[in-house]
Amino acid sequence: MTRLKGIDSRSTGINLRNAVIIGFVLCDGACHDPVKDVYPGGKSFGKIIYDTFIINRDTTDSWETECLASLNRKALIDQIFDDVYKGRITPTDYFTGEKISPAQLKKMETEGEFSRKNISKIRFEEQWLWDKEKAEMQKRVLSIAIAYEVYDLSGKSRGQKPILKLVFRKY
Repeated sequence: MTRLKGIDSRSTGINLRNAVIIGFVLCDGACHDPVKDVYPGGKSFGKIIYDTFIINRDTTDSWETECLASLNRKALIDQIFDDVYKGRITPTDYFTGEKISPAQLKKMETEGEFSRKNISKIRFEEQWLWDKEKAEMQKRVLSIAIAYEVYDLSGKSRGQKPILKLVFRKY
C-alpha cells in the first residue's frame, strides 16, 4: 500500500505541475497588454500621456519661442481637420468617447464654438519603445486630443477646453 501511495503521489505531482504550467500560459495569454509587451525590435516601457502647447502664450518666453520655432502649427491643424472632414479618421468627444461626425465638427467650427486660431494644446498618448538593436528610443502615437484656449469677458485666458480626440491605435 505504501508503494501505491508513493506512485499516486508522484503521478498527482506531475499532473499538478502540468496544470500549473498550463494555468500560467493561459493567464499570460489572457492578461496580454500590447502597450507593455515586447515588440519585435525591443521592449515597450508602457504608455505616457502628456500635454504640449503648440502656441507660445507668453511672447517674452524665449525658451518656448525656440521650442516652437520649427513647428508649422497651421499646417498641422489644417491637416487634422482635412482628414476628419474627408472621413479618413473619426474624432470622438474627449469626455464621453462618442463619435463626432464631420458634419457635427463643421457645425461646431462654423457656429463659433471654437476657432482654429485658438487651438493651443495637444495631449499625446504614446507608447515608448526601446529598440535593443539600434540602442534608441522610439515612440508610437496612440491618440491625440486637441484643445482650444478659453477666454473670459476681459480677454484673459481661463485655460484650455478639449475639442476632440483622435485614436490612431488601440491600447
